[in-house]
Amino acid sequence: MKVYLLTAAGVIFLSVIVSLILPDGKLKKSATFVMRIICIFALIQPISGLFKLKDASALDGDYFDYEYVCSVYSDHQSEQLGLLLEKKFQVAADCTVDVGYKDGQFEVKKVEVCVDVNNEKIIEEIYAYLDGLKYINITVYAKSS
Repeated sequence: MKVYLLTAAGVIFLSVIVSLILPDGKLKKSATFVMRIICIFALIQPISGLFKLKDASALDGDYFDYEYVCSVYSDHQSEQLGLLLEKKFQVAADCTVDVGYKDGQFEVKKVEVCVDVNNEKIIEEIYAYLDGLKYINITVYAKSS
């Protein structure tokens, strides 16, 4: 409130000084008009603050359901990874990609792959392939019967 009062008083004081300094004529009329508009804006500033909307940079978790977005993103990534592994290694694989939201970015927290064949070589190849793709917390295992 103190800042608002000082701003309003300063703008009004500046308006008075400008109207006293300028000589009579068109310039004084124009300057007086501009200073009155500035005074009006300074005085109604608290009212305009009631209608101010947040800008996009001020958005936080209250506006978006990041948990839902992460689950949809996880499901999609899991499905696509399963198709990729099936195409590359010719094995059926159930994949689970856990995606989380941290520091303004979506990131993969862990990857779990369950292959239908109990072949240690294929499991190691899949692990190395996922590691090469820069996945973290990778678990690859064979489906138990």
